Amino acid sequence: MIGDGTVKSVQRAAAIIRLLASEATTGWRLSDLARASGLGKATTHRLLNALADAGIAYQDSETRRYFLGYEIIRLGRLATRYDIAELARPAMLRLARETGDTIFISVREGLDALCLERQVGDFPIKTLTLDAGDRRPLGVGAGSLALLAFLPLEEVAEIVASNTPRLARYPGFGPRELDKLVAETRQQGYSFNDGRIVSAMCAVGVPVVDARGRVVAAISVAAIRERMQDERLAWIVGLLKGEAERLTRRLGEMSNAGAATETPGIAKA
Repeated sequence: MIGDGTVKSVQRAAAIIRLLASEATTGWRLSDLARASGLGKATTHRLLNALADAGIAYQDSETRRYFLGYEIIRLGRLATRYDIAELARPAMLRLARETGDTIFISVREGLDALCLERQVGDFPIKTLTLDAGDRRPLGVGAGSLALLAFLPLEEVAEIVASNTPRLARYPGFGPRELDKLVAETRQQGYSFNDGRIVSAMCAVGVPVVDARGRVVAAISVAAIRERMQDERLAWIVGLLKGEAERLTRRLGEMSNAGAATETPGIAKA
């Protein structure tokens, strides 16, 4: 069993890594890093030494400043071969231009939906309920619901049960409501948030799947209620599905290219 002390050390190390990332080019002096993290110099130095041993941080021998190590970049590349936000940006720009509304791209992280990026259209009334970096429990909001609904149903039930205490903050997305919304989303092929967070604002979302059919992201469009009536809603859903399909094809192409590059040839005698 992991003790409280170990958990606290991991949390402190994560805080140090985030600070190192925030000054990736200039680095940090030990005293400044300790002050920014709220930790003592001895604790900060001990954590930096541990991170350096793992290749996640290093100290420049001339400036004595600390920087992120290459190992964390290598681990990031192993974890994913693509930046889904960067890959989806052209689609988001097209959607923002065509609809005039606000476009979001979200991914799953554990029990949360994480908003990676948004693009704002030119319609005068903006719908800015999320910003890049914002999190919500899975299922809360159109993009978040699209991420949840197309997971295996057993996994959906586990996520909703685990998130139940947090869902109390979102009356429109309680466990019973989420069960109904998941069923509706799976049947329709898209999610719809009909003013459940902000009454005057609605949003619609679709999943983006990879070459294996796994949900990797969700794209959603948010607008004031008057711009989400039946005919226009159907039009937006069509646009979203078209862009999601393009992204799926692109992910398949990248997966095939990666497999061809990484699979070594077999020499024959």
